[in-house]
Amino acid sequence: MENFRRDIAKLYLVMVVSGLTLILTFYLFGFRPLVDRLHEEHEEEIVHYLDGGLWLLQGMLDKHYDLARQSASRTAIRNRQIAYLDGKVSKEELVAFSAPKLSDALGANREAVGISRFDPGGNLLFSVGVALPEHIVNECNLRELDEIRMLGRRQVGNEEYLVYCSNIADKGERKVGADILVMDDVGIEKIVESTLDEQGCYAIVKDGEIIYWPHGGHNVITVDVLETYLDSGEVDEAHIVKSRYVEGHNWQLYAVVNRDRFFADIDRQLLILIGILLVVLLVVILLSVIALRPIIRTLLREKELFELSHQDGLTGLFNHAYMQTLLDNELERARRFERPLSVLLFDLDHFKQVNDNYGHQAGDKVLRHVGEVILSEIRQIDLAARYGGEEFMVILPETDAEGAQVLAERLRCAISQKTVSTSAGEVHVTISVGVATCNSCYEKHDVIEVADNALYTSKANGRNQVTRFTLEAV
Repeated sequence: MENFRRDIAKLYLVMVVSGLTLILTFYLFGFRPLVDRLHEEHEEEIVHYLDGGLWLLQGMLDKHYDLARQSASRTAIRNRQIAYLDGKVSKEELVAFSAPKLSDALGANREAVGISRFDPGGNLLFSVGVALPEHIVNECNLRELDEIRMLGRRQVGNEEYLVYCSNIADKGERKVGADILVMDDVGIEKIVESTLDEQGCYAIVKDGEIIYWPHGGHNVITVDVLETYLDSGEVDEAHIVKSRYVEGHNWQLYAVVNRDRFFADIDRQLLILIGILLVVLLVVILLSVIALRPIIRTLLREKELFELSHQDGLTGLFNHAYMQTLLDNELERARRFERPLSVLLFDLDHFKQVNDNYGHQAGDKVLRHVGEVILSEIRQIDLAARYGGEEFMVILPETDAEGAQVLAERLRCAISQKTVSTSAGEVHVTISVGVATCNSCYEKHDVIEVADNALYTSKANGRNQVTRFTLEAV
């Protein structure tokens, strides 16, 4: 019964292990690849964010170039400047005519904060808005300038602005002067300061140097992440870095994203899915246990009834009645396949003296001990029973006379060499064994009678010995 209960526990264990194996297999070969795929697809959103930021930035820079081009190509101001160069008007007349118009242009474009006009030799004619430091004028190299060129971010007074240098030419492409346009970059800063749903940030890089980086307190990325990437080309596992070139400019727009924050929603949903699967598994196991419990109870009751009707309650061996059935079955099998069959019949020598001298409880302990020895010595296919009182029977299928003799001697020695400890003292017992072997068709009572005669012979010859008979000899 105890073994049966252990088998039931193993059944439950197999159910749990099978469920966990199923979950593990699903995770490794289904769920994990799915997570990687979802991460890859979700990572494409960074590119969409980046493309959106690039579109805004590209549009803003193109607008700056258009403003620089418009200020340099205003026909009335350019013609008046040509007249000045030809000596037809004075510098004062040029300034009086041109400065108000350029001031109006600044007023019409909030991002333009200053325009300075120069002659072909790079000499300042006039300026409106913020004043330019001399080093910026020199940096534009106005004499060699033949196109619109962005210097980039420069310190002008107490602020930083974007500076554009543009050439002014007449219809014949003769150089007639140059403009330096100063633009407020607040729009670009707004693009950079806008976070990627609080998961990352934009940055603008020129020639490997970060020129725009968000400084708001909401930024979740530190600048050293991008600096390390620019220096080594590598990014740590906690971040994702993507970039796009700004067309027509030596700028790159970067998106730096915190990986955990970016994938947080997906990972949260996937964890919920795993949790649901685990709950489903637990429910299935629980329902299986609930469904199996009545069946298991029935099996346990049947097992108990089987043991009560087929086993000896003291030794755990089969009882006399069931052994008769087992012997019938084995004899039939031996006859059908023409195989040998042996039967051992033995009892304890002077067992009545054990009960008389040590008590019946000691006698019961001796009987249990003998049952344990029998089970430890016989093969798995052998069948053992308490045949009655202190008498035992062992059926040995597929065993000839010599094999039966060997096993009988082994049993006799194992029992005689051990003593049984009882509350009344140490008890030493021996057994007398009768062996019957048949090699053809015989009836059950014949086999038992031969084994019993062999047992009687062992007793008559002094006990604690084995006597072997075969049915052909009788």
